[in-house]
Order: sequence, then structure tokens, then C-alpha cells
Amino acid sequence: MEVFKYTLDKGTKKFPCPNCTKRTLVKYVETETGSYLPDEFGRCDREQNCSYHKAPPKGKKGYLIKVLSLRDISDKACHLTDEFGIISIVPKSQILEQSKSDCYISEWFLKNSIIPFVTNEFKYFYSNISNFANEVKEAVQPQQVKCSFHSLELLDNMYNDTQTDHLTEFLKMRFSKDEVFIATQNYFITGTNICWFYSTVFWQIDDKEQIHAGKIMQYDRFTGKRVKEPYNHVNWLHKAFKEPEFNLSQCLFGLHRINEDYQKTIAIVESEKTAIVMSILLPHYIWLATGSKGNFKFEMLKPIKKRKVVSYPDKGEYSNWLDKSIELNAIGFKISVSDLIEQTDFENGYDLADYYLNL
Repeated sequence: MEVFKYTLDKGTKKFPCPNCTKRTLVKYVETETGSYLPDEFGRCDREQNCSYHKAPPKGKKGYLIKVLSLRDISDKACHLTDEFGIISIVPKSQILEQSKSDCYISEWFLKNSIIPFVTNEFKYFYSNISNFANEVKEAVQPQQVKCSFHSLELLDNMYNDTQTDHLTEFLKMRFSKDEVFIATQNYFITGTNICWFYSTVFWQIDDKEQIHAGKIMQYDRFTGKRVKEPYNHVNWLHKAFKEPEFNLSQCLFGLHRINEDYQKTIAIVESEKTAIVMSILLPHYIWLATGSKGNFKFEMLKPIKKRKVVSYPDKGEYSNWLDKSIELNAIGFKISVSDLIEQTDFENGYDLADYYLNL
């Protein structure tokens, strides 16, 4: 297993992007210490509109070779006899590290030589010119951090509160009162004033009825659009309640519904609102949402591996979701990806709800 010296920060902290200046940059950190690299090294979350990504330079990959002897034959080459008695002439520039009984030789040279090597015995090397290289370190089993869950009592109290929210009021303008009631009941949609007046709480409840998260978002009552000015109105319940020890481990929005009918196809979209809208329009599917385009991944989709799944990526995300589905289908998933929205004239970011409601 390759454990790299530098990796993208897995936390939720974001920094100003050097390209678009928005606070959407996920910085690289040193794996061992957790220290952030300089501001230039990171990836902007605005993949469609910015696409900034600068990774630390990667060093040369070298494989471990056991040797019987290694001696100079010139100032540029060595005479190498490996543990099997194979004799080779190796340029010194391709010997990245050496000791009395072994050495590391560059991947490029080994792949063009007759020297046998073990593919899982390697590491990365970097020159003194660069301070950054994705050096592979010995794999250390990370300490398992226990996931945090909200209590059923919290959900019960907030769900049974009479607080309204703008999203539900918008839906009532487009659908019947009964349709909206059933949809919001299926997903336990809750109104709250905790962060902003008349906001919506989207509960992430898994198939074992464990509550992973409460995502707070504010919508415009008349347009049904998210409030993004002067900033994105998105927060988490555990942050609003100031619970610093809460370890967020997300699951698919609506995951609790997969136990309702094992014969139904599961449909996946990005937006929680879209999952709710589509559950009214096309109830023959079980509608789930990733919550973000980056959450279309193994960790999130693992609970539905054995189910038939059709996904509907937002405009501009079709290729990314298709590539991920091919990767997942190779290990047993059954995911198809619709290009319905990709074939429209919508701007990037538009989704299935926009298509059906023509917002």
C-alpha cells in the first residue's frame, strides 16, 4: 500500500484559492505531522468553474535490489551483481540509494533491464533542489477514530417541532400538500432557526438508523434556490451546537430508505433537494443524494453495492461520475450513469430538478 508523504487534507477547513480567490482551497498536508504545505499547494473545490490543482512534485520511484556486489567501473557506471547472480551495468544516475547489501534503482531503468525486482518494495526519492516530493513512507495502520452520531431524541424533538422552512413552502407551490407531506416525512425534513431563519435540516441517516449528520441549508422561499449571497448558507448541526469532539462521517442522504423495498432501483443525484423533488415525480425509484459531487465514491456507495443503481450527475459532472462508476463496477457495483442533463443546454451545475421544474 502506498502511503504518501503529502496528501490532501481530509478535514473540512478551506483556504483562499490562489486562482479564484474564493475560500474553497483544500490544502496538502504532510501525512506524518499533519502540517499544511505552502498556500500554492492544494485543490480548489470549484472543479467546474476554477479547476485549480497544484500538487507537490513527485520524486523518482526506486525499487529495492538485493546485491552480492556493486563496484565502480567508471565515474558514470557501476558493475552490479544481484542476489541471483545476474550481472548488469547500471548508470550511477539510476542508483538512488545504496548500502553494502542492497540498493534502490530507478523504476525507469529497471523496466528496461533484465534485473528482477519486487514491485511492493519501493520508495520515492527527491533531489536537494526540491523540498517537496511525494515520498512513500512505511505503511502504518491508522488509528481508527470512532464515528459520532446524533441521538434519535434530537431528531424526534426537531422533527416534531412546528417550525416551517422555506424549501418546504416552495415545494407546496409546485406540488400538492399531501405529496409534499409524504416526501418530507420520508426524509425527515426539519425546519430550524438555529443558523438562519426558516432553514432546512437534511438528516443523513444510514440503513441501520444511525444519524450521521444534520446538514443545515437555507433556501429562497419563492425560487427554491439555495441562498449563496453574501456567502453559502450551509452548516452542520454539530458545529451549530458547538460539539468539537463530534467526528463527522457522512453517509448518503436518504440511505435509510433502501430497506423500504429491495426490488426498487436506487437513483442517485447530488442535491438533497433534488432527491426530494424526484421522489415526488418518479416514486418508482428510491432517491438518494451524495450531498456533493465529490461524495460519489466507494466509501459513500458501499452500502448499496448489491443494488441496481442509476445515477444522474449535474451538468458538467457526467465524465467524472462515469469514470468513477466504471471503477466501482469493476469491483462488483451495478451503476449506470445517465447523460440526460449533460445533453441539455443548461449551464454547468444544473441538475435533474432544474430539468423537470424548468427553474
